[in-house]
Amino acid sequence: MATTSGVVESRMAEGTDVEKASDVPYQASIRLLENDRHLASGAILNVRFVVTQASFIWKLRGQYPEQTLQALVRIRFGQVNLQSGGNDQFQAIQSYVLHPEFNFTEANHDLAVLKTLGLIEFNEAVQPISLLPGPIPDNVAVRYTDWGSDKDFATPDDYKPKLQQMDAIALSNAQCRDLLGTLSNLGSILYDSRVCIYSNETASVCMGNAGGPLVMFQNGQPRLVAVMNFAYGACDPAYPAGFERLWNHNRWLVETATIDYKYANFGKMCTIVRNVAAQMLANKQRAVRERKAARDFLRK
Repeated sequence: MATTSGVVESRMAEGTDVEKASDVPYQASIRLLENDRHLASGAILNVRFVVTQASFIWKLRGQYPEQTLQALVRIRFGQVNLQSGGNDQFQAIQSYVLHPEFNFTEANHDLAVLKTLGLIEFNEAVQPISLLPGPIPDNVAVRYTDWGSDKDFATPDDYKPKLQQMDAIALSNAQCRDLLGTLSNLGSILYDSRVCIYSNETASVCMGNAGGPLVMFQNGQPRLVAVMNFAYGACDPAYPAGFERLWNHNRWLVETATIDYKYANFGKMCTIVRNVAAQMLANKQRAVRERKAARDFLRK
């Protein structure tokens, strides 16, 4: 997360707990191997790729110049708790790519794609998310999820024990500039590939995290539209927060996160698909039984 011209790193204040991983199965936690500490969030694109923010990787490489990213971090899936459990799914990183035009100082093109060493195993709590096939409409409802603290300067001990969600509205750049008011000097980083969100002063983004997914719902399904980039006036709900629009980088994302099926293990991939289908069918059958039991109870 860049800290250019007063821009600070992000965490969430006045968010609400996400109760089940199946509510946000696309969410990933990128974690430092030492002490299993959460560093950043990301979103699952497919069985091998996760999209996140480039800035936190840039800073991590500066903190550990002698170590590779692969040796420093791993990715966790299917969990809303901050603390990892013994049965959590982890994947090592095989490689990563920063956006070719990424500029840390200007917080521009702030995207990275991580490739996992093995296949991500899909189930009810672990699923990819589709990109929105077009730009984000102005004034549309969006949802941001991330682990957060409601303090301006947070340590890992201050983070919320559960994943947080925050509902907001996507703004045009012109609307974002109006809300910034006296912070107009920060308007220079409202690039065309930027989108701001605003909660009408009910919630805000604070200090600490990076790369959290921003989604909008289309026909009831979540569509990935952006990843967290920066915040103005940390923990102040009067100011908007900024995200990197994915539609502006659609071609790069699709080309970078395309699976080379020449080397794919189709047997394992088919097993994963069958397991997901079986679990979804079991869930549907359970829901039908529960509805039938409820109807029978009401008839008594």
